Amino acid sequence: MLNMNYAALSVNTPAYYFNVEDIKERVSLIREKLSSNIELCFAMKANPFLVSVMDSFVDHLEVCSPGEYEICTRNNILPGKIIVSGVNKTVDSVTKIMEYSKGCGTYTIESMLHFELLSKAAAKLGKKIDVIIRLSSGNQFGVDKDEFLSIADKVMEADYLNLIGLHYYSGTQKKFKKISSELLMLEEFGVMLKERYKLEHFLLEYGPGLIVSYFENDSEKDKEQANPCRQLEKLNVELSKMSAYDHITIELGRFLTSMCGYYVTKIMDKKVNNEAAFVIADGGIHQLGYYGQMMGMKKPYITLLKKDEDKSLNDTKWTICGSLCTVNDVITRDVDLTNPQIGDILLFERCGGYSVTEGMSMFLSRELPYVYLVSDGVVKELRSKIETNVFNSEA
Repeated sequence: MLNMNYAALSVNTPAYYFNVEDIKERVSLIREKLSSNIELCFAMKANPFLVSVMDSFVDHLEVCSPGEYEICTRNNILPGKIIVSGVNKTVDSVTKIMEYSKGCGTYTIESMLHFELLSKAAAKLGKKIDVIIRLSSGNQFGVDKDEFLSIADKVMEADYLNLIGLHYYSGTQKKFKKISSELLMLEEFGVMLKERYKLEHFLLEYGPGLIVSYFENDSEKDKEQANPCRQLEKLNVELSKMSAYDHITIELGRFLTSMCGYYVTKIMDKKVNNEAAFVIADGGIHQLGYYGQMMGMKKPYITLLKKDEDKSLNDTKWTICGSLCTVNDVITRDVDLTNPQIGDILLFERCGGYSVTEGMSMFLSRELPYVYLVSDGVVKELRSKIETNVFNSEA
């Protein structure tokens, strides 16, 4: 938990704070609950600001776009740690990555076109590259089992591609019954693949999509399902049953980062309209998003940091709104706040995964928030405030 007070947060808002100690705690829990031979992959789309921090904690980083790969190069991530995933690979993007990496790393194949362009790029480089084929869960990502086998047949005959494994991810916030059925299917498919292709050292890269509980008013059943220790223990039991794969890598993003993130926004105005009490913050839903939130009906974990000590009793429910000119800009409703005043700060927890990049940040040409990293009590600015009006007009 980030231990911050009003004085520490009162200078720049809105802003994100990412706490390294929370990351260490989560990684330590994962390592403790999973078998030591299971490797950990950070899906950096969850929070690209944490790439350099995660580099020392995980075995692999997954990138899903050329831009994400560029972030890794700027942070001096070793190419061998990077799994190049994502749809819409192009000859130019793959060639550029291979020229930089000298063929190191792992490349996912999501279609027959991916097989063709990776083959050409590897041949041009003159080096054999490691590839994994993504099995689809029924959406636009990866390929079905028949197409998987068609591609695998070609990879096995290719001069510059080395088939090392299978990639599977079907979504986030999954109940464990679904995870268990997926792993059973992957075990059966993996056994068939090893027999068909006589594969050794075969890899499964699997994204379990473990649950994160974001809201105080989640049901007790939902909170129990989201218990991180219980989820990891059950996952480890299921993984220990698998024999088709010589190596297993667990890909995590939301589950790995959500607890380390804090969003702070300052109260700029307050009012009561027809007995409904509102505070207006300098942030909003364009910068703060929680998976499963709908029109502010669910209540995130919030702390009110007051600029002046106030011991008055609270008997008013407040609706927290942002700075956008839309009635949809409601962060949360009916919150107990102790006499909120203009200038007080609202600190939102559990927003280290996706919030910082997922919101509609360009809407209304509001500024992008500051971003800070907190490590051992030292605050480092990763990004200053950025005006967006220059992006929303003729260049």
